[in-house]
Amino acid sequence: MDAVRWKTATFAGHQLRYAVAGSGPAVVMPKKDRGSYVPFERLADQYTMVQIEPLGFCRSDRPDPYPSAGIHEQILAVCDQEDIPEFAVWGFSQGGAMACTIAQATPRARLMVCGGFNVLRGLSDAWLARMNRERRVPVGSRTFWNWFHSYNWHAELRQMAVPKLMYWGTLDAQRVSLKDQHILRGLGIDVAEFAGLDHGGCGLGDPDSPATAVVADWLQRHGW
Repeated sequence: MDAVRWKTATFAGHQLRYAVAGSGPAVVMPKKDRGSYVPFERLADQYTMVQIEPLGFCRSDRPDPYPSAGIHEQILAVCDQEDIPEFAVWGFSQGGAMACTIAQATPRARLMVCGGFNVLRGLSDAWLARMNRERRVPVGSRTFWNWFHSYNWHAELRQMAVPKLMYWGTLDAQRVSLKDQHILRGLGIDVAEFAGLDHGGCGLGDPDSPATAVVADWLQRHGW
């Protein structure tokens, strides 16, 4: 893998941290956890891999109040700085929800991969109300989840023309039911399920996760 290049971009007067490695078509990964993601390391010989830490996460600034712009605008600020005109976006868990909102918001996202998150079910009204009332969740996550919850994702996914892949483990609490899998396929979404794996076992930080190879193959089959 080429040397990892850690960089900083400015958004709404705040500092965004991100890392770039490799060359080729761009794969952008919204990153909410510390440490490097396994696909970032393993796929840099095929792609320009970009890990972006949105405001409120990891090493980026944590402004409060949080900028009102959508998270896709932070992603595009980095892509503009790196001269990336279009990209595949891939996220897991909350990052998977972020990938959906990014692909929904900008045509520059040409493919979308969401792992470990049931987009059709999202968050309950009660959970969201408790989050906003108690304010224990950091402001970056609170802002994002309120934004995410404002959309009808069944309708949004139907309107998104880009190739889409969603995956999860059979032991994951975010596993998509057979009924919802049928709905996703009806919306033109590819699905993958990993037998015997829980949420962590499918995660982007697990070196034994089969997701890296499956997603790489899927990207290539869709011309990326």
